[in-house]
Amino acid sequence: MDESPRKTGTKSDDRHSDDRHSEDSGPPQLADDNPFKDMGFIQFWVVSTCFYMTFPLSLAISYLLLGKLRTKQLVAALVHDFLQTLLIVIAIIAVIIWVIYQFVAGLF
Repeated sequence: MDESPRKTGTKSDDRHSDDRHSEDSGPPQLADDNPFKDMGFIQFWVVSTCFYMTFPLSLAISYLLLGKLRTKQLVAALVHDFLQTLLIVIAIIAVIIWVIYQFVAGLF
């Protein structure tokens, strides 16, 4: 008896095999594979520091060496990291202001 798996060819089997690539997202591209999201904290810190310190030149170099898609992914990761850092700093400042207000309000 043949023990090899058989494909039934039903639409439900085809639908489950293509769940990752819906019609809305278009054909699978490298956009799903962003190496900057998988970087560790120290490695991304080094990359972002080098990028920011040499900003205009680093953008041109990354465009030439990495290509349009990878440069776009790098800039998106840097913007995401910057906004996340900004949000954390704002939250910390808000807590500090609240604590100072609570302390000063208790004195009067």
